[in-house]
Amino acid sequence: MKTTYTNARVFTGAKVLKRAHVTVENGMVTSVSTADAPDGVGVIDLQGRSIAPALIDLQVYGGQGKLFNNEPTVETIQKTYETIQAGGAAYFQITLSCSPLETMWQAIDSCRAYMQSGGKGLLGLHLEGPYFNPEKRGAHPLQHIRTPNPAEVAELIERGKGVVRYMTIAPEQFDDASLDLLLQSDILLSAGHSNATFDEAMRGFEKGIGRVTHLFNAMSQMQSRAPGLVGATYLHKPWASIIADGIHCDYNCLKISKELLGEKLFLISDAVTESLIGDYRFRFAGDRYIDETGTLAGSSLTMWQAVQNAVQYAGIPLDEALRMAGTYPAAVIGAGHRLGRIAEGYEAALFVFEP
Repeated sequence: MKTTYTNARVFTGAKVLKRAHVTVENGMVTSVSTADAPDGVGVIDLQGRSIAPALIDLQVYGGQGKLFNNEPTVETIQKTYETIQAGGAAYFQITLSCSPLETMWQAIDSCRAYMQSGGKGLLGLHLEGPYFNPEKRGAHPLQHIRTPNPAEVAELIERGKGVVRYMTIAPEQFDDASLDLLLQSDILLSAGHSNATFDEAMRGFEKGIGRVTHLFNAMSQMQSRAPGLVGATYLHKPWASIIADGIHCDYNCLKISKELLGEKLFLISDAVTESLIGDYRFRFAGDRYIDETGTLAGSSLTMWQAVQNAVQYAGIPLDEALRMAGTYPAAVIGAGHRLGRIAEGYEAALFVFEP
């Protein structure tokens, strides 16, 4: 079935069209035009509203009271999809925090089952851990942090084929053999929950770690005599995610990071949900989630809220903030050829908003 959306401001991911129409057919964009719009069957007049590529959340932990850490099930993935969709996103990486191996295997199996059953939106599993520096564990339980070894890493790669797409690791915790196995796999590596020195971080980037997880949070900071992971990120300029809630980092840090990293900085929600069972017991604390010790455990952001915050509090233009939440995340995971833009041949996942 063909549908044409007319009379819209279109954020294509490359430019802004003040008045244009977008035609989609069989789930794909077939044309974007500023010519006179057609009329008739299948035409929807958006009356001046805006269309952008649907947002992409590469780090979200659950939704509707279902936390993937505690309930790594198909049902949790579905609830998460419904939650991110309500917040402007259409695609996501379900994220599992540091967990026992048995929970990791269950999470992998659940993601595979969700995908094979036609579940929508899931781009893959983001394993946040378990190979962290204990000093930067944040809300991750110490007992679930593991030291990598080649045999275990090889098993993870084999079990996770086609499912584990992204992994946050502390590079300084790795021996060369274990790190090389991951670098040679299809898993995209991101440095985070790390106390790496500047030299350790740079070595990880130079070996092939191409991403950084929630810049500033749970990592060695930039100091005058110890630039740390933050300083190495600014210098090497890998892809770096950031949480734009004003809690995980000050909005001025977002603004500074945007100036320094440009198109390499992208938005994530880092959103969790309230769950009082299992090892991860998080409760809502007004504008954030905390664990039983009061440690910051995750945000209450949606991706659309992250975009709005970036515009309002960091002075980032709306079209660029939308790219940070859609176009760039697509590129981060190697899907920039099919997601994150409104253009012919791209998937027709559209986000409509006012004005």
